[in-house]
Amino acid sequence: MNASQILSFMIQAKSSQQIKWAAIPALYAVTLAQIAPKLSEEELFSLIAIGSVLYDHSTKELTAQAATNQLIQSLMHPTPDPQ
Repeated sequence: MNASQILSFMIQAKSSQQIKWAAIPALYAVTLAQIAPKLSEEELFSLIAIGSVLYDHSTKELTAQAATNQLIQSLMHPTPDPQ
């Protein structure tokens, strides 16, 4: 299977489970640990670098989601302006 085919499968795949962003890096790490013995050091470090980007993105996503939730709550339930 080539890279284009793998990407196509990744785009088309629909998970029956709702997975939160925070869980994705952990799932990636578990999968990577399972295949690590079959990889060269270079392949392993390349996939770890990809995992690092994934972790960074998930952290930013969680931060943005928390800020959005806080903004929505403040708009829905404004605190009275003390005068």
